[in-house]
Amino acid sequence: MKFSQLAVRLAVTPFGAALDRWCVRFTGESPVSWVFARSEGVDYNPPILLTTRGRKTGRERTVVLPHFDADHVIPGAVAIVGSRGGMPTDPHWARNLRASPEARIWYQRREIPVDVHLLEGSARDPLWKTITERSPVYLAYQERASGHREIPVFVLVAKDGTRLEAPA
Repeated sequence: MKFSQLAVRLAVTPFGAALDRWCVRFTGESPVSWVFARSEGVDYNPPILLTTRGRKTGRERTVVLPHFDADHVIPGAVAIVGSRGGMPTDPHWARNLRASPEARIWYQRREIPVDVHLLEGSARDPLWKTITERSPVYLAYQERASGHREIPVFVLVAKDGTRLEAPA
């Protein structure tokens, strides 16, 4: 088993996920994302924390996610991808955003409320191309998900006008 697979297995446990969230909040870095990037041969992308409200429970849910530049779609915005490794259904956080397109992110060591825009069809295509050029693993995930769903791409815009950026 590859080290990255072990890291992912740890990350999906309650303890591993909590530890990764803690690292992102207090150091700005994700050990799980770093191991995954190194093993896949892609550049490490410092993640954000995304907090949504559960569509059924109403409880806040926080996840660690990589983010991508979306400045060419909406100036000062970043994008996140609901890949779930190519599984047939969207991740819970993506379903939460579809139900309520508002969230908070932990970005550059501070919390920022954001408006969320789901890109679909031809509006999604240019950003999807940019994301998959940076992280080709998403092409494999889309292939796995084909026949079930189009992997959602969400654009996040800071409510307070903060310019959000991601590694190019």
